[in-house]
Amino acid sequence: MRFGFLAFWLVTLAYCVLAYVPFAYFGFIRNPLLTWIPFFVTYHALLYAVFLCGVSLTLIPHLAQERTRNSTAGFIALNAIACCYLWRHQVLMTLDPEPASYLWGLVSLYPLVWLASLDLHFAGKPTRLRERPAATFDPVQAAVTAVMVFCGFAIAAMARTTFGEAAVSGGLTFRGAGASLSFHLVIFLGFALVLEGIKWVSGKTPWPQACHLALAGIFVWLLCAQALRTLIFPAISFEGLGANVLAAGAALAIVFYLAALVVRLRSLLGPIRAVPGNLKYQRIWLFALALVACAYSIPILIGRADWDFVLQKMAAIVVWVLTLQAVCWAGIRMRGQAGAVAVLVLGCSGAGGYEYVRSRLENPGTQAVWNSALDAYSGADISFKTADSILSPAFDNRTYREFYQFVRERTNLGRDVIARPADTRLVAKLEPSRGQRPNIFLFVIDSLRRDSISPYNGTVDYTPEIGRFARDSVVMQNAFTRYAGTALSEPSIWVGAMQLHKQYIEPFYPMNNLEHLLELDGYQSYISFDPILRTILRPSSSITELDNDTAWWGELDFVPTLKKLEAAIDARGDRKQPIFAYSQPQNVHTLTLERSRIKGGRKAVTTYELRRMDAAFGEFVRFLEQRGLYDNSIIILTADHGDSYGEFGRYGHSGFLFPEVIRIPLIIHLPSKISDHLVWDTQQVSFAIDITPTLYYLLGHRPILNNELFGRPLMTVRPEEQAEYIRPYYLLASSYTPVYGILGKNGKSLFIVDAVNSKNYFYDLAEDPLGTRNHVTARLVKENEPLVRRQIEMIDNFYGWQPGHNGP
Repeated sequence: MRFGFLAFWLVTLAYCVLAYVPFAYFGFIRNPLLTWIPFFVTYHALLYAVFLCGVSLTLIPHLAQERTRNSTAGFIALNAIACCYLWRHQVLMTLDPEPASYLWGLVSLYPLVWLASLDLHFAGKPTRLRERPAATFDPVQAAVTAVMVFCGFAIAAMARTTFGEAAVSGGLTFRGAGASLSFHLVIFLGFALVLEGIKWVSGKTPWPQACHLALAGIFVWLLCAQALRTLIFPAISFEGLGANVLAAGAALAIVFYLAALVVRLRSLLGPIRAVPGNLKYQRIWLFALALVACAYSIPILIGRADWDFVLQKMAAIVVWVLTLQAVCWAGIRMRGQAGAVAVLVLGCSGAGGYEYVRSRLENPGTQAVWNSALDAYSGADISFKTADSILSPAFDNRTYREFYQFVRERTNLGRDVIARPADTRLVAKLEPSRGQRPNIFLFVIDSLRRDSISPYNGTVDYTPEIGRFARDSVVMQNAFTRYAGTALSEPSIWVGAMQLHKQYIEPFYPMNNLEHLLELDGYQSYISFDPILRTILRPSSSITELDNDTAWWGELDFVPTLKKLEAAIDARGDRKQPIFAYSQPQNVHTLTLERSRIKGGRKAVTTYELRRMDAAFGEFVRFLEQRGLYDNSIIILTADHGDSYGEFGRYGHSGFLFPEVIRIPLIIHLPSKISDHLVWDTQQVSFAIDITPTLYYLLGHRPILNNELFGRPLMTVRPEEQAEYIRPYYLLASSYTPVYGILGKNGKSLFIVDAVNSKNYFYDLAEDPLGTRNHVTARLVKENEPLVRRQIEMIDNFYGWQPGHNGP
């Protein structure tokens, strides 16, 4: 019950933080990505009551003691009042990205601190404060723990590679495993040596035991705060003083609560003894098997629903702590010279190995090999990825740290940042089109990978209708998204321009070029409203809603949507009015695939959904042909971004700009009366934000303004027109995290700066289209860093925002 009470308040704290951070509020709260979040909010007060009753039962011994009776009764009474208040007012349902959410998060820590204080009071006054500190986690146990953790996760990584759940070659596995052993030894031995130093310092004071407890507690508190600050908060773009304060407060509450619980249990049960010698090794072998099972299961159970490896890293740290406790409980100790020599050898090996890896990463000649090895192995070994995340940021040089900070402070701007709608007009003067206007059907399949459909992958045999459509259309072979993630990708399509990293500029309508075009040229629109469109579109009598989903886990299914669209087209009154249709179905979105009950794993579900969508799309094309609409219609089939299906252990697209996420399909069918007068280059790099400028051009709204932040027309009358818009490089960005990229050489090179994990990447997509080898060097970072800075600053200036200013 005590751990349940702790978990309840930590989830409450997490919810408050998600509500406070603007992008997390939009993605997790306002439009819930996870179905358990609405359940938790709805039944929060009831869950509070259940856990309060359970904890109250554990406080019966406190009520029996006179010195703790009143404080315990007060704790129960005030928590009962708070529970009734939350039941009546449903506070969590009212939270939004305002300071109140942050304050409620801090308040949620108070019950934990109060209960911990009760436990310490119940345990009574300590009597051994002048004694020397008891034996702690010594270097021998640290070395054993490090080796056990390394072996457990290494065996699991090899097993996952064997069973096809991870792909790491033998050479990369050898290098990665060697680095993993070194990293684990550095972390665990460093932890033990600090504790030994604390023990030695405490022994020199008049109050050794008290000093030891205080210093050890402070050390563990700092570690916990650092874990929150570096592993969790950056993944949701929670930065600054508020993040530091909350990390310190949450870590203090957690450490204080657990320490007090240990003290209370010892006062009730006495100290936990080590396992008897005859059972020691039997139990440790059983634990080792359990360790391997946990290491193997973590990516399978939570990897695909994880957000930028946060849950997996936390699970790995829990396994570390349990392994550490098991080693201590088993009483494993190597006394005398043998133990000292073993620790000395392992310690030197770990430190030397770690330094060797760092030197390889600084050597341009071997950097690509080692980067590839570490990236590949970390995808199969989450413990190594966690260790690398802990150690790597500490060794970033000052230039990189400043670069990462620059990126972070310009990502996911809060509600307090007031930015004006910018002048995003694509043409100098927008006037109604002349002549007959074509119908426009724009289908943006959320998370559709380019290699999942036959026009881009000849081995695919389950999308024959899309293949037939592509043979009668223009297939852009070098298409990318500028934003990995729907939150900014979808608005950028409607505007046809890069966006300020904020959700969202209000009012958004003045910038919505596609909506302006539809209104001016008299289109009857049929739109599937998702949560983002509900925000960025202005209500209009010319819009008919095909679907109205208030959450991503709703029913934005391409198959019924097309049936609704067919019925709406047949039922329309004015048959001469041009049609515009837009839908962004979720059939192959990460969460949809995970919730599917189709057997056979992600690949089978993806194939099943694409087969359904392909058949429905083919029927829709035939419907248009039968109604005489096909030859006068612009039909665009594309995606807002791609998705990771397990490459290097990655699933989803939340904080990734890797090749499988940024590549998208882009297939455009043009009426012959339009296409006969135009030219295009399918091998030239193209983007989703080029769609709206292309529609402007096709409908006669010309010339398109040549702005570095705008998209370009993909089809023009003369080839020279297109050449004017081509840039040597383009900025890419994650919609959710401080991760940016530079795509250069017509889509053949990709530089990535990941300010969440303090890492840089560089891929040669011409030789390595899948991005399996990271060729980043200090020279490449130096070349690309100014490009990232320039583009981000250009966007900020365009929208009238500067760091340190809340308004234009």
